[in-house]
Amino acid sequence: MISNVIAVYRLQCSEVDGVDKDPFFDSGEEVNAIVPAKLTINNKVIDKNHVWEYQLIFRTCLDLKATGHWAYLLKLANGKWIILGSNQRPYPVTVSSRTLPDNLSDSQQWEVTVTWSNRSEAPELT
Repeated sequence: MISNVIAVYRLQCSEVDGVDKDPFFDSGEEVNAIVPAKLTINNKVIDKNHVWEYQLIFRTCLDLKATGHWAYLLKLANGKWIILGSNQRPYPVTVSSRTLPDNLSDSQQWEVTVTWSNRSEAPELT
């Protein structure tokens, strides 16, 4: 089954309400991401504790100001949704980078990398 990330929404972490995706639509914003986006999920054990690590990478034409703490709602091609982040620490870390290439045929888009580590798996909604 295909599980590509086909849409990205974001919302200030302080406004996240558990595993409810409605706040993302009510007061969040859809990110104008070039899809599909890349999502890597790692699970490892550190000092006998499971740690889930998520890394979301997408490109966009807009500069996403990384002020504040942002949570992300990801829509997958299989109809499921994943929430990265919550209203409690640890918050996702968002890094935006822009390259001004020396070749006119290279991409001049913003690349956004979101990383989030947590002791529990990210909520997956239907």
